[in-house]
Amino acid sequence: MSSTLERFDRAAAGFRLRLAALQPSDAARPSPCEAWSIQELVDHTVGVVAMVANLVAAPIADANAGHDVRRFDAAAEDLHRKVADPELGATVVQSPFGSMALKQLVSSIVVHDLLVHTWDLARATGGDERLDAELVAHTYASMTPFDEVLREHGFAKKVPVDDAADDQTKLLCFLGRRP
Repeated sequence: MSSTLERFDRAAAGFRLRLAALQPSDAARPSPCEAWSIQELVDHTVGVVAMVANLVAAPIADANAGHDVRRFDAAAEDLHRKVADPELGATVVQSPFGSMALKQLVSSIVVHDLLVHTWDLARATGGDERLDAELVAHTYASMTPFDEVLREHGFAKKVPVDDAADDQTKLLCFLGRRP
């Protein structure tokens, strides 16, 4: 499997591609995340990337200003720089899932969040729902051991899935999506 930084960059690129395809009229449309509009989904995702980057140092750019793509680019570039910095990447931070190095938090939470919300944006807008197969396999393998903890943190209930389903379908069902 590729490095944390490579996984983050690939997940960010996939999300950005779907984000850039949004039309202004899409903002109020519902997303697959129950009770969230597309705009709320975008705000959440950009906010997570910016918040994680801000755990170790002040932001380099304002991820709250401007157009959604520019906000996302600023937050993703800031987080990329911080994960790439050996000292900042190794900084232990507090997360909802306990203490961990920034690099570990990005690998175990941010990449997964970007990946699933990439699918959410695509599903909500009729876009390309195919996700990076390597990221899907990594995310599914790393999230399933934390099933109980994820549900305690508000993740949706799993959707039943056939054992013969592909990894993307299994991951989405694990996360409560209906592919």
